[in-house]
Amino acid sequence: MGSEEATEAEMAGQTVGEGFWADAAGGAAPMVGPFGQFFELDDLGGGVFERDAGDKTWWGWNGQFGGYVMGLALEALRRSVTTPGHREMSFTAHFLRRVPAARLRIAVTVERTGRTVTNLSFRVSAPTGDGGAHKLCVTGLALFGSDRNADDWVLATPPDLTVPTADEAPEPSPIPVPATRQFAIWPRHSGALMTGADVEESGGWMQLCDPGDPGAADERFLLHAADGYLPLANIRNVRPAVGGTLDFTAHFRQPVPQRVIDGEPVRVVLRSARSHRGAVDEDATVWASSGELLLQSRQLRYTEYLDPDELTRLRGETPG
Repeated sequence: MGSEEATEAEMAGQTVGEGFWADAAGGAAPMVGPFGQFFELDDLGGGVFERDAGDKTWWGWNGQFGGYVMGLALEALRRSVTTPGHREMSFTAHFLRRVPAARLRIAVTVERTGRTVTNLSFRVSAPTGDGGAHKLCVTGLALFGSDRNADDWVLATPPDLTVPTADEAPEPSPIPVPATRQFAIWPRHSGALMTGADVEESGGWMQLCDPGDPGAADERFLLHAADGYLPLANIRNVRPAVGGTLDFTAHFRQPVPQRVIDGEPVRVVLRSARSHRGAVDEDATVWASSGELLLQSRQLRYTEYLDPDELTRLRGETPG
Protein backbone atom coordinates (compact mmCIF):
# COMPACT_ATOMS: atom_id res chain seq x y z
CA MET A 1 0.00 0.00 0.00
CA GLY A 2 2.96 2.27 -0.33
CA SER A 3 3.24 2.94 3.38
CA GLU A 4 2.99 0.65 6.36
CA GLU A 5 -0.31 -1.20 6.50
CA ALA A 6 -2.35 -1.50 9.66
CA THR A 7 -2.71 -4.55 11.82
CA GLU A 8 -6.18 -5.76 12.71
CA ALA A 9 -8.08 -3.18 14.76
CA GLU A 10 -8.67 -5.40 17.75
CA MET A 11 -4.97 -6.23 17.83
CA ALA A 12 -4.41 -2.54 18.52
CA GLY A 13 -7.06 -2.61 21.23
CA GLN A 14 -9.62 -0.51 19.33
CA THR A 15 -12.81 -1.02 17.39
CA VAL A 16 -13.41 0.15 13.85
CA GLY A 17 -15.46 3.29 14.39
CA GLU A 18 -15.07 7.03 13.99
CA GLY A 19 -12.77 7.12 16.99
CA PHE A 20 -10.43 4.60 15.43
CA TRP A 21 -10.23 6.46 12.13
CA ALA A 22 -9.51 9.69 13.96
CA ASP A 23 -6.73 8.05 15.97
CA ALA A 24 -5.21 6.42 12.91
CA ALA A 25 -5.20 9.72 11.03
CA GLY A 26 -3.86 11.65 14.00
CA GLY A 27 -6.82 14.02 14.22
CA ALA A 28 -10.42 14.29 13.07
CA ALA A 29 -11.84 11.36 11.13
CA PRO A 30 -11.13 12.01 7.41
CA MET A 31 -13.90 12.77 4.97
CA VAL A 32 -15.38 10.54 2.33
CA GLY A 33 -16.07 12.61 -0.76
CA PRO A 34 -16.36 12.55 -4.56
CA PHE A 35 -13.35 10.69 -5.90
CA GLY A 36 -12.37 13.18 -8.57
CA GLN A 37 -11.96 16.09 -6.19
CA PHE A 38 -8.95 14.42 -4.55
CA PHE A 39 -6.96 14.61 -7.80
CA GLU A 40 -7.27 18.32 -8.51
CA LEU A 41 -3.70 19.54 -9.04
CA ASP A 42 -2.12 22.97 -9.08
CA ASP A 43 -0.13 23.37 -12.31
CA LEU A 44 3.07 25.28 -11.52
CA GLY A 45 4.34 25.04 -15.10
CA GLY A 46 7.27 23.20 -16.56
CA GLY A 47 5.76 19.80 -15.81
CA VAL A 48 5.50 20.47 -12.07
CA PHE A 49 2.24 19.94 -10.19
CA GLU A 50 1.30 20.13 -6.52
CA ARG A 51 -1.50 18.87 -4.31
CA ASP A 52 -2.18 19.58 -0.65
CA ALA A 53 -2.51 16.14 0.95
CA GLY A 54 -2.19 17.25 4.55
CA ASP A 55 -5.65 16.28 5.82
CA LYS A 56 -4.87 12.52 5.86
CA THR A 57 -8.04 11.55 4.01
CA TRP A 58 -5.94 9.02 2.08
CA TRP A 59 -3.73 8.06 4.99
CA GLY A 60 -2.40 4.52 5.27
CA TRP A 61 -0.89 3.22 8.46
CA ASN A 62 2.06 5.55 8.74
CA GLY A 63 2.04 7.45 5.48
CA GLN A 64 -0.06 8.26 2.43
CA PHE A 65 -1.86 5.27 0.88
CA GLY A 66 0.22 4.09 -2.07
CA GLY A 67 -2.75 3.80 -4.44
CA TYR A 68 -3.57 7.46 -3.86
CA VAL A 69 0.01 8.62 -4.44
CA MET A 70 0.11 6.63 -7.69
CA GLY A 71 -3.25 8.11 -8.70
CA LEU A 72 -1.87 11.63 -8.19
CA ALA A 73 1.17 10.76 -10.30
CA LEU A 74 -1.05 9.31 -13.02
CA GLU A 75 -3.12 12.50 -13.09
CA ALA A 76 0.03 14.62 -13.47
CA LEU A 77 1.24 12.31 -16.25
CA ARG A 78 -2.07 12.63 -18.09
CA ARG A 79 -1.81 16.40 -18.03
CA SER A 80 1.68 16.19 -19.53
CA VAL A 81 0.75 14.08 -22.56
CA THR A 82 -0.08 16.28 -25.55
CA THR A 83 -0.57 13.77 -28.38
CA PRO A 84 -4.27 13.06 -29.03
CA GLY A 85 -5.20 9.40 -28.62
CA HIS A 86 -2.30 8.53 -26.34
CA ARG A 87 -3.70 6.90 -23.20
CA GLU A 88 -2.10 5.27 -20.16
CA MET A 89 -0.81 1.76 -20.85
CA SER A 90 2.05 1.09 -18.41
CA PHE A 91 2.96 2.60 -15.05
CA THR A 92 5.80 1.76 -12.65
CA ALA A 93 6.54 3.31 -9.26
CA HIS A 94 9.33 2.75 -6.73
CA PHE A 95 8.63 3.89 -3.19
CA LEU A 96 11.78 5.31 -1.65
CA ARG A 97 10.27 6.31 1.68
CA ARG A 98 6.91 6.90 3.35
CA VAL A 99 4.95 9.76 1.79
CA PRO A 100 3.98 12.26 4.51
CA ALA A 101 0.84 14.34 5.01
CA ALA A 102 2.03 17.45 3.21
CA ARG A 103 1.80 19.52 0.06
CA LEU A 104 3.11 16.97 -2.43
CA ARG A 105 4.99 17.88 -5.59
CA ILE A 106 4.86 15.76 -8.74
CA ALA A 107 7.47 16.61 -11.36
CA VAL A 108 6.95 15.03 -14.79
CA THR A 109 9.48 14.78 -17.60
CA VAL A 110 8.40 13.81 -21.11
CA GLU A 111 11.33 11.64 -22.18
CA ARG A 112 10.11 11.09 -25.74
CA THR A 113 7.01 11.69 -27.81
CA GLY A 114 6.51 9.58 -30.90
CA ARG A 115 3.68 8.90 -33.29
CA THR A 116 2.29 5.96 -31.30
CA VAL A 117 4.00 6.19 -27.88
CA THR A 118 4.83 8.83 -25.27
CA ASN A 119 7.42 7.89 -22.62
CA LEU A 120 7.51 9.80 -19.34
CA SER A 121 9.20 9.77 -15.95
CA PHE A 122 7.98 11.27 -12.69
CA ARG A 123 9.17 12.13 -9.21
CA VAL A 124 6.95 12.67 -6.15
CA SER A 125 8.51 14.72 -3.36
CA ALA A 126 7.50 16.37 -0.11
CA PRO A 127 8.82 19.42 1.78
CA THR A 128 11.60 18.78 4.28
CA GLY A 129 10.66 21.80 6.39
CA ASP A 130 13.99 23.40 5.57
CA GLY A 131 13.10 26.37 3.41
CA GLY A 132 11.99 25.25 -0.05
CA ALA A 133 13.86 21.95 0.02
CA HIS A 134 12.06 18.72 -0.91
CA LYS A 135 12.83 15.05 -0.29
CA LEU A 136 12.21 12.46 -2.97
CA CYS A 137 9.56 9.90 -1.96
CA VAL A 138 8.53 8.09 -5.14
CA THR A 139 10.03 7.83 -8.60
CA GLY A 140 8.75 6.05 -11.68
CA LEU A 141 8.15 5.64 -15.39
CA ALA A 142 5.05 5.56 -17.55
CA LEU A 143 4.10 4.75 -21.12
CA PHE A 144 1.13 6.27 -22.92
CA GLY A 145 0.23 5.04 -26.38
CA SER A 146 -2.37 4.78 -29.10
CA ASP A 147 -4.43 1.76 -30.11
CA ARG A 148 -3.25 -0.26 -33.09
CA ASN A 149 -4.96 -2.36 -35.74
CA ALA A 150 -4.76 -5.94 -34.40
CA ASP A 151 -6.93 -8.78 -33.11
CA ASP A 152 -8.24 -8.73 -29.54
CA TRP A 153 -8.20 -11.88 -27.37
CA VAL A 154 -8.08 -12.88 -23.72
CA LEU A 155 -6.48 -16.10 -22.47
CA ALA A 156 -6.70 -15.32 -18.75
CA THR A 157 -9.51 -17.14 -16.98
CA PRO A 158 -11.80 -14.70 -15.17
CA PRO A 159 -12.95 -15.33 -11.61
CA ASP A 160 -16.60 -15.74 -10.68
CA LEU A 161 -18.11 -12.49 -11.93
CA THR A 162 -21.49 -12.76 -10.20
CA VAL A 163 -22.07 -9.19 -9.07
CA PRO A 164 -23.23 -8.67 -5.45
CA THR A 165 -26.99 -8.45 -5.20
CA ALA A 166 -28.79 -5.47 -3.76
CA ASP A 167 -29.51 -7.34 -0.52
CA GLU A 168 -25.84 -8.24 0.10
CA ALA A 169 -24.42 -5.51 2.27
CA PRO A 170 -20.79 -4.51 1.68
CA GLU A 171 -18.22 -4.81 4.42
CA PRO A 172 -15.60 -2.37 5.69
CA SER A 173 -12.04 -3.22 4.79
CA PRO A 174 -10.35 -5.36 7.44
CA ILE A 175 -7.35 -3.01 7.08
CA PRO A 176 -8.47 -0.20 9.40
CA VAL A 177 -6.78 2.88 7.95
CA PRO A 178 -8.49 6.12 6.86
CA ALA A 179 -7.94 5.51 3.13
CA THR A 180 -10.03 2.34 3.16
CA ARG A 181 -13.09 4.30 4.31
CA GLN A 182 -13.41 5.37 0.67
CA PHE A 183 -14.24 1.82 -0.45
CA ALA A 184 -16.97 -0.75 -0.07
CA ILE A 185 -15.95 -4.39 -0.49
CA TRP A 186 -17.67 -7.75 -0.90
CA PRO A 187 -15.11 -10.45 0.00
CA ARG A 188 -14.89 -13.58 -2.12
CA HIS A 189 -11.83 -15.11 -0.48
CA SER A 190 -11.34 -17.59 2.33
CA GLY A 191 -9.48 -16.85 5.53
CA ALA A 192 -9.41 -13.81 7.80
CA LEU A 193 -6.75 -11.25 8.58
CA MET A 194 -3.66 -12.56 10.42
CA THR A 195 -5.03 -16.09 10.86
CA GLY A 196 -2.35 -18.04 9.01
CA ALA A 197 -5.02 -19.50 6.73
CA ASP A 198 -3.62 -21.85 4.06
CA VAL A 199 -5.19 -20.04 1.12
CA GLU A 200 -3.76 -19.24 -2.32
CA GLU A 201 -5.82 -16.20 -3.25
CA SER A 202 -7.38 -13.05 -1.87
CA GLY A 203 -9.97 -10.93 -3.60
CA GLY A 204 -13.52 -9.79 -4.01
CA TRP A 205 -15.62 -6.94 -5.32
CA MET A 206 -14.56 -3.36 -4.63
CA GLN A 207 -16.43 -0.11 -5.20
CA LEU A 208 -15.88 3.57 -4.44
CA CYS A 209 -18.24 4.89 -1.79
CA ASP A 210 -18.61 8.10 -3.80
CA PRO A 211 -17.48 7.93 -7.46
CA GLY A 212 -18.80 11.46 -7.95
CA ASP A 213 -21.14 12.97 -10.49
CA PRO A 214 -19.95 12.68 -13.19
CA GLY A 215 -18.21 9.48 -12.20
CA ALA A 216 -14.44 9.45 -11.82
CA ALA A 217 -13.70 5.76 -11.08
CA ASP A 218 -11.30 5.45 -14.00
CA GLU A 219 -7.72 4.16 -14.19
CA ARG A 220 -6.89 6.05 -10.99
CA PHE A 221 -9.43 3.88 -9.17
CA LEU A 222 -7.99 0.71 -10.70
CA LEU A 223 -4.65 1.53 -9.05
CA HIS A 224 -6.47 1.82 -5.72
CA ALA A 225 -8.26 -1.49 -6.27
CA ALA A 226 -5.06 -3.38 -7.12
CA ASP A 227 -3.13 -1.87 -4.22
CA GLY A 228 -5.85 -1.49 -1.59
CA TYR A 229 -7.59 -4.86 -1.33
CA LEU A 230 -6.58 -7.16 1.54
CA PRO A 231 -3.21 -8.70 0.55
CA LEU A 232 -2.84 -12.45 0.60
CA ALA A 233 0.18 -12.04 2.89
CA ASN A 234 -2.03 -10.40 5.49
CA ILE A 235 -4.23 -13.50 5.56
CA ARG A 236 -1.37 -16.01 5.68
CA ASN A 237 0.59 -14.15 8.39
CA VAL A 238 0.04 -15.70 11.81
CA ARG A 239 0.94 -12.67 13.95
CA PRO A 240 0.32 -8.91 13.86
CA ALA A 241 2.49 -7.42 11.14
CA VAL A 242 3.10 -4.27 9.16
CA GLY A 243 3.93 -4.10 5.48
CA GLY A 244 4.04 -1.89 2.45
CA THR A 245 4.86 -1.54 -1.22
CA LEU A 246 8.46 -1.38 -2.41
CA ASP A 247 7.72 -1.28 -6.13
CA PHE A 248 4.57 -1.51 -8.23
CA THR A 249 3.98 -1.99 -11.97
CA ALA A 250 0.57 -1.80 -13.64
CA HIS A 251 -0.59 -2.47 -17.20
CA PHE A 252 -3.89 -0.89 -18.20
CA ARG A 253 -5.40 -3.38 -20.64
CA GLN A 254 -8.21 -1.26 -22.07
CA PRO A 255 -10.07 1.97 -21.36
CA VAL A 256 -12.31 1.70 -18.31
CA PRO A 257 -15.98 1.06 -19.26
CA GLN A 258 -18.35 3.90 -18.50
CA ARG A 259 -20.41 1.79 -16.12
CA VAL A 260 -17.31 1.30 -13.93
CA ILE A 261 -16.46 5.00 -14.14
CA ASP A 262 -19.97 5.71 -12.88
CA GLY A 263 -19.59 3.39 -9.89
CA GLU A 264 -20.09 -0.28 -10.79
CA PRO A 265 -17.84 -2.45 -8.59
CA VAL A 266 -14.80 -4.23 -10.00
CA ARG A 267 -13.59 -7.74 -9.19
CA VAL A 268 -10.09 -7.94 -7.70
CA VAL A 269 -7.97 -11.11 -7.59
CA LEU A 270 -4.65 -11.20 -5.68
CA ARG A 271 -2.13 -14.05 -5.81
CA SER A 272 1.41 -14.48 -4.53
CA ALA A 273 4.10 -16.98 -5.49
CA ARG A 274 6.46 -16.71 -2.53
CA SER A 275 7.28 -14.89 0.68
CA HIS A 276 10.93 -15.02 1.71
CA ARG A 277 12.49 -13.16 4.64
CA GLY A 278 9.92 -10.40 4.55
CA ALA A 279 9.73 -9.92 0.76
CA VAL A 280 6.53 -11.10 -0.90
CA ASP A 281 5.34 -10.70 -4.50
CA GLU A 282 1.72 -9.88 -5.29
CA ASP A 283 0.03 -10.19 -8.68
CA ALA A 284 -3.34 -8.49 -9.15
CA THR A 285 -5.95 -8.64 -11.85
CA VAL A 286 -8.92 -6.28 -11.92
CA TRP A 287 -12.00 -7.30 -13.91
CA ALA A 288 -15.25 -5.68 -15.01
CA SER A 289 -18.44 -7.64 -14.38
CA SER A 290 -18.86 -8.31 -18.09
CA GLY A 291 -15.53 -10.16 -18.25
CA GLU A 292 -13.15 -7.45 -19.47
CA LEU A 293 -9.66 -7.63 -17.96
CA LEU A 294 -9.00 -3.99 -17.07
CA LEU A 295 -5.67 -4.07 -15.23
CA GLN A 296 -2.80 -6.38 -14.37
CA SER A 297 -0.22 -5.42 -11.77
CA ARG A 298 2.70 -6.87 -9.88
CA GLN A 299 4.27 -5.43 -6.77
CA LEU A 300 6.96 -6.37 -4.30
CA ARG A 301 5.77 -5.89 -0.75
CA TYR A 302 7.63 -6.13 2.50
CA THR A 303 6.01 -7.65 5.55
CA GLU A 304 7.38 -7.70 9.08
CA TYR A 305 6.01 -8.99 12.35
CA LEU A 306 5.61 -6.43 15.09
CA ASP A 307 7.83 -6.88 18.11
CA PRO A 308 6.10 -6.96 21.53
CA ASP A 309 7.01 -3.36 22.43
CA GLU A 310 5.63 -2.01 19.15
CA LEU A 311 2.39 -3.94 19.58
CA THR A 312 2.11 -2.58 23.13
CA ARG A 313 2.59 0.95 21.79
CA LEU A 314 -0.19 0.45 19.24
CA ARG A 315 -2.51 -0.65 22.03
CA GLY A 316 -1.77 2.57 23.87
CA GLU A 317 0.01 0.86 26.72
CA THR A 318 3.40 1.52 28.29
CA PRO A 319 6.10 -1.05 27.53
CA GLY A 320 6.97 -2.88 30.71
